Amino acid sequence: MVEPQALRGSDAGFLFIETPEQTSTCVDLAVLAPPPAGTGPLTVDSLRRHIADRLHLIPAFRWRLAPVPGGIGHPVWVEDPDFDLDYHLRHAVVEAPGDDAALDRLMATMLPGLLDRRHPLWQVVLVDGLAGGRQALIFRFHHTLADGAGLIATIGRIFDADGPPSPPAATATAAVEPTVPRPGRLFLTTLVAQIRAWLAAPRLLVDTLRRFKAVDRRRESADVPVPRSMVDAPHSALNRCTDARRVYARALLPLADLRQVRREAGTTLSDVVLAVVAGGLRSHLAERQDLPAEPMVVNVPVGNDDPDAPPRQTGNVFANYFAHLATDVADPRERLAATASYNEEAKFQLDILGRDTLPAWLDRIPPFIAGPAARAIPRRRAAKGDPPDFNVLVSNVRADVSNWRLDDRAVEHYSMSGPVADGAGLNITVTGAGDTVTMSLVANPAAVERPGVLARSLESALRELVDAHHRAVV
Repeated sequence: MVEPQALRGSDAGFLFIETPEQTSTCVDLAVLAPPPAGTGPLTVDSLRRHIADRLHLIPAFRWRLAPVPGGIGHPVWVEDPDFDLDYHLRHAVVEAPGDDAALDRLMATMLPGLLDRRHPLWQVVLVDGLAGGRQALIFRFHHTLADGAGLIATIGRIFDADGPPSPPAATATAAVEPTVPRPGRLFLTTLVAQIRAWLAAPRLLVDTLRRFKAVDRRRESADVPVPRSMVDAPHSALNRCTDARRVYARALLPLADLRQVRREAGTTLSDVVLAVVAGGLRSHLAERQDLPAEPMVVNVPVGNDDPDAPPRQTGNVFANYFAHLATDVADPRERLAATASYNEEAKFQLDILGRDTLPAWLDRIPPFIAGPAARAIPRRRAAKGDPPDFNVLVSNVRADVSNWRLDDRAVEHYSMSGPVADGAGLNITVTGAGDTVTMSLVANPAAVERPGVLARSLESALRELVDAHHRAVV
């Protein structure tokens, strides 16, 4: 038996906020090259054999959630005694002509549905019907299982070019009998852990208050404003999200262009990405006559892994900061400069607050309190007409897929996408893979009716930045 693994608060939070209208499902896309000459297409059977050979490399694929009695602690991961690989493998066919637009429409259908918590929280969909004889794999993961870094490590185990190493002898020769922990034992173990955690809470409280005071002092003295939660984000169409409907589109950006702007402007690549988002949103919302006069607010998750730690497959290890987007600035060079200043100051204040401060408190709040609060507070704020926390969420990940193979098929395109947040109807997940950076747009149609139009606005915003900085250099 594998010992149960308790979820961290930052993992369990994606369970607490989930409703039929707001899922916590991440949907990733891998488009495969056409099969080599003389080789047939992948089938669900061949995909099943491929993943089965690698299950010992991905233990989380066998995990399901077990709640703690009374909700006194976060659920735990346990091995599923009824694990059935066939349940997790699906098949789909894109509509003719099998182009990118058709694939994006199929992706949109994969986004709303809830994953069944009675099973391990993942699915792999084999997609046929793409133009040129290509196929694709769509991965559906619950965010509770892992963040972007963890999902890349997990998916990378599937696309192992050298083939899977042999499983340990014990695993290969004898079946492991998963055992779900008894409720009484799970309750007592969790209770002891919670008591120990709360005994350390007074020291954490003192440190948290000290950090908040330091942030307040910095906010008063800083030349660049950082938005306050539930105060400074303007109302926008992007914050409309009242049902489970989703639309999806991708903007494809040349990495070389992003790097050129970064080099000529003397900023970071993250600054350029956020400036592209600001420029794309500005033009898109202006055309809809819905551009706020104030700068919009972006929620940016940033990784918090130890740089010396080995790659992990599970867990959410990140912090979030809020920053202004210079959507109110017309000139593209000035917009980038302003966005870079906003971004730098927001990250500086996050470091003052401490990237581990909020996760430490989330670890201590039991589900019987956190769950109802996570669902009730947004509803109450929406009913009162309070300002949103932010307008758009933008995450940024890098994936090295150069050596990814599946049955001698290279990965031509890889991109990730995340769920929309409560009260914010647009999520932009930026994936760097090879020479292309993909901005995957997931939205409620009330927030973004035509995501393809917004995707083209983002591509245009980058070209505008390239042209503006090139003219300045020349």
